[in-house]
Amino acid sequence: MKILILFCDMLRANRLMTVNKDISTFTNFDKWIQDFGGCTYTNCYTPAPDTPRSLACFYTGLYPKLNGCKLRIEWPRYYQNQEKPTIFELLNNSKYKTYTNFSKYELETGVLSNKDLKRVSNYNSFLDLFNSEVIRNKDKNSCFFLTLNDYHQCVNDYSSLKRADKKGHEKLLDTFNMFFKKYDKDIFDYIFIFSDHGCILSDDNLYLKNKYQLLNDNRSKIFLHIRKKGEINSHVDPTLRTIMDIYPSIAEILNNPIPKKISGISLFNKKSHEFVVIEDTCEFKPHLGIYNDIWRYKEMDYSYYLSIDDGAEVKYEKCNDLNKSTNTVNTKKILKRISDFSCSYKEINKRHEILISYAEMNRQYSNINFSSGEKRGNSLKIYFYKIYSIIIKIIRKLHFSFIKSLFRSIF
Repeated sequence: MKILILFCDMLRANRLMTVNKDISTFTNFDKWIQDFGGCTYTNCYTPAPDTPRSLACFYTGLYPKLNGCKLRIEWPRYYQNQEKPTIFELLNNSKYKTYTNFSKYELETGVLSNKDLKRVSNYNSFLDLFNSEVIRNKDKNSCFFLTLNDYHQCVNDYSSLKRADKKGHEKLLDTFNMFFKKYDKDIFDYIFIFSDHGCILSDDNLYLKNKYQLLNDNRSKIFLHIRKKGEINSHVDPTLRTIMDIYPSIAEILNNPIPKKISGISLFNKKSHEFVVIEDTCEFKPHLGIYNDIWRYKEMDYSYYLSIDDGAEVKYEKCNDLNKSTNTVNTKKILKRISDFSCSYKEINKRHEILISYAEMNRQYSNINFSSGEKRGNSLKIYFYKIYSIIIKIIRKLHFSFIKSLFRSIF
């Protein structure tokens, strides 16, 4: 048996009419998928909309809280829980030969754990693997996990402008057509095509009024398509699915038991998710000291958005019933589920409450006399010294800059 997994980094799902019926244009990518045959999952999400955490969810079938990659800078090589089974371990134990095409830079950054790296045969690029003869091997069970960065590269090259989406589709289709011209799609028993997260493009920024909107469908909805050998017709599945569902689906294909404590649900199972918990940071660029502070609780009909700074908001997405009241949403149940599935909600919420108490403590201190009972200075005097302190700091800074520039001009 042959399995092909095409990982399209950053491919944005809700810009496709196949996924989003509000899109007015049937793109070339939509047409290609329709002609390709198989099933597109139109309501699929990642609980962690960035590459390191989302791939860890794919590898393990687990939420970040369980797989170890909890923050945007926590890559699988360094943070993934090595005790948890992975999709590559599953394939290896089933006597499948797995081929990948991670670059040395991706491997150094940590895209794959050390254990999983030993379980795969890695080629340094897509073309190296494409031009090899391993795909034509008819004797062995094999899986090909191919990383395609074309869409992401176009978003970078076109500075996240709207046209980057179209260019990204074009480059992906160039690669798809080149690949399937050489290798007939029916030599693969199953083909998975998926993305790890979406992106923000220039025409989206106008609508980001609150921090938690970084978790809307632009970034958290992913593309997922499966084709079984011989399928000609294309169809869609609107049930609530996640990137974590690919692991148990592969297990089912291999006739292996699905781990009981896995977060994902097989895509071949009629049962889908009741809800998905998504979390991230409102600080878009990764940096030291980063932490998760925005959350989204997603059910079929609505989303509950939450952030420490901006509060919460309920958005009805499927029914679009403006007359519905937030009273129909069980907020207590939602917060309990966010708390249970999130890596950080309990801790960040606790720290937030401490900061509120700290601010109140400082406010009260300003009204308290000295220990001896002597009254402190009046408000005007206190504010005068605050302004005086700021002026002194500015003067010192300017003086230091002047001395520094003078020193440079002399020497």
